[in-house]
Amino acid sequence: MKNKIIAVDFDGTLCVNKYPEIGDPNKELIAYLKKRQANGEKLILWTNRVDDRLDEAVKWCAEHGLMFDAVNDNLPEIVESFGGNCRKIFANEYIDDRNRLLESCREKSNMELWAENEISLACKHEKPDGKDGEWDYGCACYESALKAFKSLCEDDHSGMSIGFTKAILNRLINNKPLLPIDDTDDVWNDISDISGLKGEEVNYQCKRMPSLFKYVYADGTVEYIDVDRYHGVNINNPNAPYHSGLIDTVMDELYPITMPYVPADRAYKVYTEEFLVDPKNGDFDTVGILYVITPSLERVEINRYFKEAPNGFAEIIEAEYVKRKMKVQWGDLLSGDFKRIESVFGFELRDWQKKYLKGELNSFQNGRGNGKTFVTILKCLLLDEETFTVPELKRGCTTNERRSYVHDLLDIDNKLCTAGFTTNLIKGR
Repeated sequence: MKNKIIAVDFDGTLCVNKYPEIGDPNKELIAYLKKRQANGEKLILWTNRVDDRLDEAVKWCAEHGLMFDAVNDNLPEIVESFGGNCRKIFANEYIDDRNRLLESCREKSNMELWAENEISLACKHEKPDGKDGEWDYGCACYESALKAFKSLCEDDHSGMSIGFTKAILNRLINNKPLLPIDDTDDVWNDISDISGLKGEEVNYQCKRMPSLFKYVYADGTVEYIDVDRYHGVNINNPNAPYHSGLIDTVMDELYPITMPYVPADRAYKVYTEEFLVDPKNGDFDTVGILYVITPSLERVEINRYFKEAPNGFAEIIEAEYVKRKMKVQWGDLLSGDFKRIESVFGFELRDWQKKYLKGELNSFQNGRGNGKTFVTILKCLLLDEETFTVPELKRGCTTNERRSYVHDLLDIDNKLCTAGFTTNLIKGR
């Protein structure tokens, strides 16, 4: 059939349900049906009202400009098609307060039409050869997003209100509470018997936020830990965020949780560096916690360093961290025959320079322009174990020759650091 048939209920649908009286009209639905009828579609009034009550309803609808092609009956063409008038009213759509949401019986806004088109384009891109009705994970996600968007539009959200609603929805999706968490007995579950106590007397988990824990120690000290609060980001593998107890310990010292607690929308992104100095220690044995990007997108320098110890990690000073890192770096340079150095400066090292760097040559001929200063500075920056600073260098500039040497050293150091090297010049960069 070319034209659709729409069967519509009366009480609670075309009007507010005050049966046997007639309630206020649903003007939006009435206008919607009149427009569809004007487009050639057929309307049937399908109601439990009979006799005088039915006549009152039909008259009331006419007064509101709504005329029906049939009342509690099938259309003549349907009777002819079926070869009889069946008890069930045939229609392509049934609009009833107990069936179809009345909010869906309205004109689509430009926002909805735009969203539908975007979702259609995205689904075609996701699965260009997909058939109608064929399920696809990616398309299903797009379509679910469209349902949520339409729901917001049906509630007349736009502009500022849709932004507020989005923020609320995002917190719910991310398991973030909408109101502050207070330290009251009713928000905690005692999980001491399953948590494996590590010195605390009682261990609790928050009912409103499963990632939040409370530790009460024997001396009365209380500590709160949110295991989703910090995300570690290794600067050498930034696409794989991770969780670390060491990060939690360091960050909780800087940003302790207090009550009432309102978790931020974003996690703290803690940027770290890890490397292995002694192969017997496994994947890594040295960690640098460099800086953090806070939920407010502020960058805060941390610069704390740790090495593996018999029990966990022990904190070390920057100079020791640099030495450990340079030991690994030097091993890589030796195994690569200094190719990385050559790529930084754009020329090949001479054989005697490589021997000097490897410790196979203790002296070489004097003279200018033979690369002695360059290779001496390389050894000073990359191999000599003592770290130094720019102020320390400048204090020794008592002659023009010394000043020239320091100038060359700073220039070479800058090129090395720009290329990602660690050098013995650890401060004042």
